[in-house]
Amino acid sequence: MARVLVIDDDEEHRTLVRQILGKMGHEVEEATDGAQGLRLVGKRRPDLVLTDINMPGLDGHDVISALRVLHADMPVIAVSGGGAIAKDELLLKAAKLGAVEVIMKPFEFRQLAGAVSRVLGK
Repeated sequence: MARVLVIDDDEEHRTLVRQILGKMGHEVEEATDGAQGLRLVGKRRPDLVLTDINMPGLDGHDVISALRVLHADMPVIAVSGGGAIAKDELLLKAAKLGAVEVIMKPFEFRQLAGAVSRVLGK
């Protein structure tokens, strides 16, 4: 299947996403922040990046912007539970920056599975 990089500072969320993607047959790599995620992209290019928006340091918007420059064709799914700014505004900005799918936390298995399948064309 596909290699998916999950970037999220929330360990519980990374674990949940890893389990869902693993059940789908995907290989999952994890990063705890945007900087680590971009380093992993440079070392071993994933087929898909799934990034949280609200993270310390480089946030998901920064990650999406950097990926549009470095790997314009790399698909990105943005995920957000909100924060100081409403999550729908954060996800709208992510879509404008180039995220091909946006998902609000909390989400159900089928929402994530459907988005990943659509993005990977499977």
